Amino acid sequence: MAIDYRITAKELVKELGGNSNISNVAHCATRLRFILKDESIVDSGKVAKIPGVITTVQAGGQYQVVIGNHVQDAFNFVMELVTVDESQTGDAENKVGVFSKMIDIISSIFAPFLYTLAACGILQGILGIFVALNAIDTAGGTYQILNFVSWTAFTFLPVLIAVTASKKFGVNTYVALVIACALVSPDYINMVNAGDPVYFLGMKVQLLSYTSSVIPIILSIWIASYVQKFFDKYLPIVIRNLFSPMFTIAIMVPLTLLAFGPIGNTVGGAIAGAYNFLYGLSPIVAGIIVGGLWQVLVIFGVHWGITPVTVGNYAALGYDTFTGLQASAVFGQAGAALGVFLKTKDKDMKGVSLSAAITGLFGITEPAIYGVNLRLKKPMVCGCISGAVAGAVAGAFNAVSWGYNMPGIATIPAYFKAGHMGQFLGFLLSIVIAFVLGVILTWIVGFEENVEENAAETENVKDKTAENEDNVKPEMVFACPVKGEVIPVSEVKDEVFASKGMGDGVGIIPSEGKVYAPFDAVVEAVFPTGHAVGLSADGVEVLIHIGINTVELDGKGFKVHVQQGTQVKKGDLLVTFDKKFIEEQGYDTTVIFILTDMGDRQKMEIVSGKELDTLETVIKVK
Repeated sequence: MAIDYRITAKELVKELGGNSNISNVAHCATRLRFILKDESIVDSGKVAKIPGVITTVQAGGQYQVVIGNHVQDAFNFVMELVTVDESQTGDAENKVGVFSKMIDIISSIFAPFLYTLAACGILQGILGIFVALNAIDTAGGTYQILNFVSWTAFTFLPVLIAVTASKKFGVNTYVALVIACALVSPDYINMVNAGDPVYFLGMKVQLLSYTSSVIPIILSIWIASYVQKFFDKYLPIVIRNLFSPMFTIAIMVPLTLLAFGPIGNTVGGAIAGAYNFLYGLSPIVAGIIVGGLWQVLVIFGVHWGITPVTVGNYAALGYDTFTGLQASAVFGQAGAALGVFLKTKDKDMKGVSLSAAITGLFGITEPAIYGVNLRLKKPMVCGCISGAVAGAVAGAFNAVSWGYNMPGIATIPAYFKAGHMGQFLGFLLSIVIAFVLGVILTWIVGFEENVEENAAETENVKDKTAENEDNVKPEMVFACPVKGEVIPVSEVKDEVFASKGMGDGVGIIPSEGKVYAPFDAVVEAVFPTGHAVGLSADGVEVLIHIGINTVELDGKGFKVHVQQGTQVKKGDLLVTFDKKFIEEQGYDTTVIFILTDMGDRQKMEIVSGKELDTLETVIKVK
């Protein structure tokens, strides 16, 4: 009966070998990324069956658990259960290759703030549209303020990287921040702009700009981790807290300006230059390769390797060509998932594929890949072919992104810039082709599904039920736990509940803030935040969830009247909640009442579309 991913996190930690087997945890937009001391003890089949888990991937030295849009919730709950020992992380990482270590470092550093970069990129695109429509005065304060806001995350990118890199390498975060801030400080920038020779202890400093840079600060914080550990080890404890940070900063900032900064800039420029050189040879061929293979890299979790290139392109060129090609791969897989929805005869697959297609259009393709396309095989190939064809079109039009983003319909403004309408229209054409071709190819090629097999299994169940009528368990009747208007759970404004993935039931728009026990049961779970209660009896398990996303209130507005493990009678008060307060905080107060496990019972009758008082019958199962 997992909800809000607290139980998901608990089961994950258990199946991954517990806290003692987990060296490190990070997350990206859709997946949790674990570094385990021993992956061999993990049963991936069991992990994949945990509610809330889409699938698992072992790549890049990481054990990756794909969650989807709720990955942040899952991550927060996991971090409540584990204690990451940074000193042991290195031992676990030594078991994987250099490439795997690099992928892990890149993903751990960039994943936490990618949405922030993308938000700034979209803002740049929206401003560009307003400028093109003459809807904003570029000389006015409104435009100037929003414009510099949209570039702030990129200007101070080394500072953002310093925060995440400090956690990855085990450096005092504030020490790392001072090092990064020194590289972008006004005084240093003035030295760069002045162009006069600067010497440190007789050594000439190469005056380079580090705003928007990536590799120099990563190198700097990595080396700083060894410098800090040295002083932490050898300085007396009486002066360590003061002098270890002082020596680390005083050594690392000059070292970065003299050596690691220039080296990092050279390496970063070489990597970006290599890609851009290949792109320059044939944008169309580049589009075919990127559009066709990008989602394959996502499957193996090694797609993070391109992040420094794309970020570096925005800093050096002001735009990025890779993202313009990458979008075709995303829309191709979304189209293939929609093709499955239109083609399949399996009711469950229809629901999963439609949801995955919609999510894919917004740039999150894991549900489409793992839940639909890869599972059925041929749709995955169709999506890749569609992405390759559309990528060629994007390359032919030299489609680019003018602001960092994760491709999807919500980020389209990031591809627009006044004076570059041809590129923008070419980009739009490419994603339309990718999506439509994905739908058509999947429809034509088709796929194998087990509809008849499932039907046969259903008939077998019916036959067995008929043969054992004497053993059928008695009907269970559940009362409405809260007074209000009852609606089908499919109409609840939460994708997890509405999809019935956790179980069938009802939503209740409450008219008062009192929740009562709907049947005689044992209290199996009481969430610390008070927003949900789990009950069970005679093999049937139910979940009563008060409001949508109300876990974010951290218990404010809720009062629990029962304890886990206690027996309750039908009509006993479980929880009271301040309906007015919760709504004032901007949350939907719909109470979700679902059966997460029906035990041996197979039929459910639901009363909905009417007002019910507490303890009036709302669900029957038999």
